[in-house]
Amino acid sequence: MTLPKGLAGVVVDQTKISSTKNAILTYAGYRIEDLASAPFEEVVYLLWYGRLPAAEDLHTFTRTLVGHMTLPDETLRLMNEIAKEPQHPMSILRTTVSLLGTTNNVKRDDPPTILGKMLTAIAAIIRIRDGKPLLRAQPDWSVAKNFLYLFSGNTPTDDQAAMFNTVMVLHAEHEFNASTFTARVVASTQSDYYSCLTAAVCALKGPLHGGANERVFNMLETIRAQELAPAEYLKQELAAGHKVMGFGHRIYKNGDPRAKILRGIAEKLADQTGNQDYYDLQATLADFMLKNKHLHPNVDYYTALIYHCLGLDKATFTMLFAACRTAGWLAHILEQQREGCLIRPSSEYVGPTNQHYLENRRHQNDTQQDHIQFG
Repeated sequence: MTLPKGLAGVVVDQTKISSTKNAILTYAGYRIEDLASAPFEEVVYLLWYGRLPAAEDLHTFTRTLVGHMTLPDETLRLMNEIAKEPQHPMSILRTTVSLLGTTNNVKRDDPPTILGKMLTAIAAIIRIRDGKPLLRAQPDWSVAKNFLYLFSGNTPTDDQAAMFNTVMVLHAEHEFNASTFTARVVASTQSDYYSCLTAAVCALKGPLHGGANERVFNMLETIRAQELAPAEYLKQELAAGHKVMGFGHRIYKNGDPRAKILRGIAEKLADQTGNQDYYDLQATLADFMLKNKHLHPNVDYYTALIYHCLGLDKATFTMLFAACRTAGWLAHILEQQREGCLIRPSSEYVGPTNQHYLENRRHQNDTQQDHIQFG
């Protein structure tokens, strides 16, 4: 029995939500390059319902999502205690998502309600950690503009809202990645939405998945703080066998289409916020990795700089990823629950065989007595 490690390239199920076939990312058949400037709400509608909404439906859907960008008082009271704990923000989010599933009348919570709550909860964690007051969503703004406002406290310009909208769209969905597959496994048991999302957050926290963006910025800070030569730093890391975060992708061997779009946003935001040095450093590192290792930047690489330019603490970067990816997680939870099939794969056992309990136990007892007597 020979299977690739990590199930690389193994098709485990079918989906109508998204595809990375031939290294082309599509949402419900639409290329990501075409959707990059579409309203986040329209993309969410597409992922959940498999079609683009009519203008009137989009307006109603947007108002519905924004209308749910609020949290019950009891949830906020508990969050004010949880978010102040000296834990990693993703650990705080893990507990918060579980909390969302136990406060208020959660049996009536549908995907629009849950997405609105998730976005608001993540913004609230950021604000509470920074000791800043919580804000209210503006009913006439888009979801992306509201979310940016809720965690930053600044009224976004139309240009800033448009760029952040693109960031949210690019992170909304990505086929059977680790966190999405985790959510689908839980959904296959017919468990509730919040249990599925809690499991997805746990998977996203890992540095080989969503946590990679934080480690990308750690690298940039280290190089700048120690005034290292970028090429020498990379040579040392590679020689030591360390993985350089933000480069390479299991699917996109010739470049992540999301990274190509995000690079322009990172460059523009870096210029606007006085972070040009960081962008220039990223460009230098990317050139070295392509020339010497034939590796392209992935989605995490430029996202790290974008989130920094938005004023975020690097420890909260992965929570922003979770905020966007909740749209895709919910799409997959819905699809898996409709499928009604329990995910329960088999494994190939490669351990010892023909073991005999009583015989081995007697042997261990005899050995122990000998050790006591003669040891």
